[in-house]
Amino acid sequence: MKILKFGKLTIGGPRTIVIAEVADSHNGDIKTAKKLVEEAKKAGADVAKFQIHLPEVEMAGPGALVMWDGDLYDILKRNLFTPAMHKEMIKHCAKVGIEYLCTPFCPAAVDILNDLGVKAFKTGSGELANLPHHRKIARISASTGKPVIVSTGMSTWEEIRETVRVYEEENAKENLALMNCTSEYPPNDYSHLNLGVIGKLRDEFGVWVGQSDHAHKNYVALAAAAVTMGAKLIEKHFTLSRQQKGPDHAISLEPGMLKDLVDGVRATELALGVTKMISKEEQVVRDWAFHSVIVDRSVKKGEAVTVKNVRPARPGPSYKNWGGIQAKYLDDLYSHQLLGKTFKKNLPKNHRLRWSDLWS
Repeated sequence: MKILKFGKLTIGGPRTIVIAEVADSHNGDIKTAKKLVEEAKKAGADVAKFQIHLPEVEMAGPGALVMWDGDLYDILKRNLFTPAMHKEMIKHCAKVGIEYLCTPFCPAAVDILNDLGVKAFKTGSGELANLPHHRKIARISASTGKPVIVSTGMSTWEEIRETVRVYEEENAKENLALMNCTSEYPPNDYSHLNLGVIGKLRDEFGVWVGQSDHAHKNYVALAAAAVTMGAKLIEKHFTLSRQQKGPDHAISLEPGMLKDLVDGVRATELALGVTKMISKEEQVVRDWAFHSVIVDRSVKKGEAVTVKNVRPARPGPSYKNWGGIQAKYLDDLYSHQLLGKTFKKNLPKNHRLRWSDLWS
């Protein structure tokens, strides 16, 4: 799989991309949106993600869909961000030093974002099976090389396969990344998260995979677990305050919580090394925690070393730079190199034996 270039970021490298999903948490206010971007940057997020809605196009009309927070058409109209406002947010993200990303919910919104010069596309789980929507994005991606990040919540494996096929047919699959997702707000049953799907998506479709997560609790541990499973992107809803009224605030992370998540992801990345080594800090512990060959009773010069007059005990042979004999020389693998040698001098009980104490 090739590394995907997303502005100054890379998808597929050693660094996991953390996406702060602003969605409509700005409540339609440009000042709030800018504050969200600034707080996301402070928390360490790599991307601030928005949504662009054209209610008259993407909805069947007022009253067609009533959600837990009310009529979705009215919610979208109330929190509406115009193309001009999105253009301003693109500039603000560049000024702050965070990548702008946005989810379009209809083909007309795709055109708006493309005209605004976005560096990548993101689609929500609700659009997973909207193949015409994906084909339009795929064609743009094929001609521009822009990455497309596709969420796969509430979908079947066959539906995911069909969507990926669209990108294959449009020669854009190499620009594709999939997001494992559970579209519950929040998912209270951890068994619904299925983090193991991350690897299955990667292996079957040969694309980079991330985790779009709505978990309300243990979000740091779950994000870290996703990283260990191979997630190259982590997406979490973000708000200035969970106490605000709106469809996403209650399941979003506040600034301090987002920082905790980012710190957890970065710590997990560092912990995933595959080189077995003894660190300088470990060596300090090794020096006292390992075992040496110790004289088990007073011995006389010329006496032979046997299992009856030596034993393994702490501290280790290198404690205080002693240069002692490792306890492994009392095991059958190495004992022929030690047992039978004779002591050069009288030695007291509990003396840490050194090779220089012995004759061959």
